[in-house]
Amino acid sequence: MNIEMIGINHKTSDLAARDKAAINPERFSEVTGIINGTSGIDGSAILSTCNRIEIYTSPRKHLSDSDLKNIFGKITGLKKIEYEKAYVYRDEAAVRHLFRVASGLDSQLLGEVQILGQVKSAYYSALEIGSVTGFLNRLFLKAIECGKFVRERTAVSQGAVSVAYAAVDLAGKIYGNLEKLRILIIGTGETGRLAATHFHGAGVSSWKVSNRTRERAEALAKELGGEMVEFPPSADNITWADIVVSATGAPGYIIKADDISHIIKKRDNPICFLDLAVPRDVDPGLRDADNTFVYSVDDFNELVEANLKARRKEAERAEKLVAQKVESFVKWHRENRVAPTIQQLQEIVEGIRLAELEKSLDKFSESDRETAEKLTKSLVKKIISLIILNMKKASVDKDDLSLARSVLLAFSKEDESIKKTLEILDHELSHQ
Repeated sequence: MNIEMIGINHKTSDLAARDKAAINPERFSEVTGIINGTSGIDGSAILSTCNRIEIYTSPRKHLSDSDLKNIFGKITGLKKIEYEKAYVYRDEAAVRHLFRVASGLDSQLLGEVQILGQVKSAYYSALEIGSVTGFLNRLFLKAIECGKFVRERTAVSQGAVSVAYAAVDLAGKIYGNLEKLRILIIGTGETGRLAATHFHGAGVSSWKVSNRTRERAEALAKELGGEMVEFPPSADNITWADIVVSATGAPGYIIKADDISHIIKKRDNPICFLDLAVPRDVDPGLRDADNTFVYSVDDFNELVEANLKARRKEAERAEKLVAQKVESFVKWHRENRVAPTIQQLQEIVEGIRLAELEKSLDKFSESDRETAEKLTKSLVKKIISLIILNMKKASVDKDDLSLARSVLLAFSKEDESIKKTLEILDHELSHQ
């Protein structure tokens, strides 16, 4: 199998490292260009979220861990001490990892729904810029299919399933009733909109919305019955709110302590900042300011633990379903990797059959020729079927391609089509 991946997530790296490593979608084309320009890599896809930055590649031959980590460090800007923490998975392990990610089984909040949309976005982005191979294409499609299947068959995604929901839940614990609170949403991407949806469901009716793209801010503000404000929001609009939810993709702080801490002091009630962005939108210095609560993505661990306890039983069922999907994918791969050999074999043997038949046609009557045609076709079909059966069995049951390679080696290696098929087999053998 020709797949390997490298990445960091909430379990391996702190928020500061993930902030630095985050790859903005505007950089996807540049970054995949660097990756695909590396000798031996045919295609790549990037999954960059608030909790993980992962690179999936389709190599002709496996790279070493150190080479992969050096590439990862180059494109993320991480120091060696930071990118050395990256995890590397290859072949079936990489397939299993992506399927588990898409199913919400590797998320900070077990079973979160948002990650499936993010896997889809990663796939569509790679597709749009033309950085995926046929194999990566199928891998991501099957991962998305697996994520949907797990959510349909289990309750692993019921309840608080996203960082946005956890943030709203936390706000409820701080303030109690949320209905009379004023909410400022900064960023109208999936996370910002999801947080707005949860707050709206909790009865909030007083809104302001700020976004880099004015039209999107206006659209969300209209949905919520609120007001669109400039981006970045002014100090007055920030301190108007009881809760500020910020989830942009900006490279620096949107809300700076020096700009608003002196105004917050004058408020009668505290202000809560729910920073759901990576890199962070809210200056951590505000944590030391009076009359403020500041929470970032890493502050939801307690809620994560509570969810884990409630969902662990469903997660066990989900893991079994993922294992089935991984097994099915691996079986498909093993069956189909001998397909070029089978096609080549059929063409070669058919060519031999026709050539030998042609030599003897003048010795047969018209009716005998038809009989000879049927007889040779039947004989060749039986022989080839036996060879194909054994090739497929060896490939699937024993993960062995040596029989397929030996069959082709029996014919002329000078034939360009045979050489190409042998290269494919050698490629696959290098990944065993």
